[in-house]
Amino acid sequence: MAKPHDHTDTKSAEGGAPKDEGLEYPGAVPVAADELPVISDKDLDRQRAKSRGKKGSDAAGADSENPFKGGFGAIRQVRAAAKRRAEAHDKVKSLKAELEESQKVLDHRTKIEADYEKIVAAQNEALLVQGQASARAQAVIDQQSAEKADLEGRLAQMKAEHEEQLRPYRELMESTKGRADDAAKTLADAKRQAKAADQQLGEATKRREQSMASANRSVDNSQERLRKAEGELDALKADSNASPAVVQKKQSDIVAERAHLDAARADLERVTSECKQLVDGAQANLAAQRRALESAETAADVAKREADEHREEYERLYNAALASEKELSDEIAKRDRAIASAGKEKQDADARQAEAQKLLDEATEIHATPEVSAELAHTIAQGRQELEERMKSAQKLAHEEKHLREATRKQRFLFIGAIVLALVLVALVATFVMRTL
Repeated sequence: MAKPHDHTDTKSAEGGAPKDEGLEYPGAVPVAADELPVISDKDLDRQRAKSRGKKGSDAAGADSENPFKGGFGAIRQVRAAAKRRAEAHDKVKSLKAELEESQKVLDHRTKIEADYEKIVAAQNEALLVQGQASARAQAVIDQQSAEKADLEGRLAQMKAEHEEQLRPYRELMESTKGRADDAAKTLADAKRQAKAADQQLGEATKRREQSMASANRSVDNSQERLRKAEGELDALKADSNASPAVVQKKQSDIVAERAHLDAARADLERVTSECKQLVDGAQANLAAQRRALESAETAADVAKREADEHREEYERLYNAALASEKELSDEIAKRDRAIASAGKEKQDADARQAEAQKLLDEATEIHATPEVSAELAHTIAQGRQELEERMKSAQKLAHEEKHLREATRKQRFLFIGAIVLALVLVALVATFVMRTL
């Protein structure tokens, strides 16, 4: 804190607010507002009488001058007085805050000094207890960490052993699954081929029926034409008037039609034989595809059953291995939780130990430096005196501002009215000029 200094009284017409040099130690609780000295009526009367002569002469001089100039000067004086009053008020508020903080520090140091022996004993005990708690927690951490490392090693070895044991079963499961997949593909192919053979048989049967129907119609038509020709020939022979040439021509037609009938019968036999061979071949192919399908179904069933058996065997062994590994994993998780809990306990114990050491160091420092507390108390006393002076100065500036406002009210109103009138005249002139253009 700066050393005590003289304060120059602030006046309305000269000099600023008193200089604020601050305190060396932050804030202290000031005395209550009702305990501070208050400016009495006599003090105010003396200050009014002291400044009345100067204020009155200033106002009279302003009235005798140009009203515009005097009014502008009055406004500037009022603004300056208000600024000085506000600055003085802010400095009083700032000094009060500093004194409050300084008083808190002093009260704290006083309380620590009064309870020094108890604080030293309590914090030394806390250091011992928390140190032991931290050591116990660290021992738990070390023990659990060692057990965890051993369990992790055992778990890694167990996983390696299980992998070695399960490899043949996994390979067998995968190979049988591959065979089952191949058998399933073969079965699907056999089903497609059997379906195709069945379709071929249906098409051959349909073609046989169509071909034989066509050949039979040809035979029937030839027979009908032959019977008709023979009937016509018999009619010609019975007619005595028939021309021999016509009879001979009809006989030639009958010979030709018999040849057509023989050809149609031969074609019917050929179609019948070919269709029979085609249908027999389709039936044989269908029978072969059905036998292949049955064989593929049997092989697929056997391969699937074998694959399922080896898969179930592998899963049983795999789940047993997982169960064994989970036991060790659970034990490792228990160690992790114990380590975390002990770590939290150690962290809390270390924090309480550090807090105890901090309080012990603070009490030791305060006990070893009584001169600091004494100097702080002296500083607070000086600050209170300075606060009294600043409050008086602030009250004086407030009264001076009020008096100045009352003394210059007429001048300021006249100045403002003149400005408003001038603005109105300018607006009217501008409006008139705009209308004449």
